[in-house]
Amino acid sequence: MMDLKNMTIEELKELISEANKVLAEKKRSESEEFEFEFEFSATNDPRKGMPYVARLYLEDGKLQREFFDLHKEWGKKEVTVSGTYKAKTGDIIEIRTGGSWKNDYRSWYLVTEGGEQIKVADIDNSKEKARVTEYLQGKITAEELINK
Repeated sequence: MMDLKNMTIEELKELISEANKVLAEKKRSESEEFEFEFEFSATNDPRKGMPYVARLYLEDGKLQREFFDLHKEWGKKEVTVSGTYKAKTGDIIEIRTGGSWKNDYRSWYLVTEGGEQIKVADIDNSKEKARVTEYLQGKITAEELINK
């Protein structure tokens, strides 16, 4: 290791800055290894909106959905979608609990390092959706997304 006592204050500050960058990158890559399991259950009239859970990602500049395979139980004019799904830290998850003739009940969530899902966008809010797109493009961090 370098002889820290012989380094100038400016060199020490630069070393600390570089070390913090490396540490942040290592934390980020380690946290991406963690996968969390979540429960989902929603019932709705399928003519008004089938409940689902999907992971959002960008492909060729376009927003895509990867739907989780959840159990569907059909009844008269209703369906219950339920089960568990796994998501990693940093994933954006779209959850649709249903809908009505006029509204679609969907929101976007960020999976945190602690295994929580924090709501980051409502489907009707274009500004929030644009920020999530910026996050998926790597233009802003998860912290910036949460703290708007």
